[in-house]
Amino acid sequence: MAQDVAVMRERLRQQSGLPRAVRGSLPGVDDALVQASRRIGAAAERLARVRAAQWPGSCTAWWGLCPSCGSTLSAEDGCSWCEECGAGWGYDRSQGPCGEPGVFLAMDAQGGTVVVCGGHGRYMQERLDGGLLLEIPTV
Repeated sequence: MAQDVAVMRERLRQQSGLPRAVRGSLPGVDDALVQASRRIGAAAERLARVRAAQWPGSCTAWWGLCPSCGSTLSAEDGCSWCEECGAGWGYDRSQGPCGEPGVFLAMDAQGGTVVVCGGHGRYMQERLDGGLLLEIPTV
């Protein structure tokens, strides 16, 4: 990372179109680059989770819950945990797609269907009004 910063500084110094003050002294460049790389890394991690949740057979629910206990999640500072069993995740599981393996096919009263994991299936079973929850057979 330090080498990347040095290369960036040298490139900026060599650009004749920049004012001399910018080329000669770039205070805060290190901090700005570190912050930018952290933001890019966090965004890439979130995108990877969204992509993984789109694999065939993954739970398509877009609200988080504990796969074992249900809607008992708490989240703070980008991490989440289950208040019941104590399981924890190094990301905010309450935001974005679930991505757990699908166990049920949930069908609403209008015929719309979604694949959901066991935790979301149990949660939906209590709330489906006129819908159906079918277990997906495993081979």
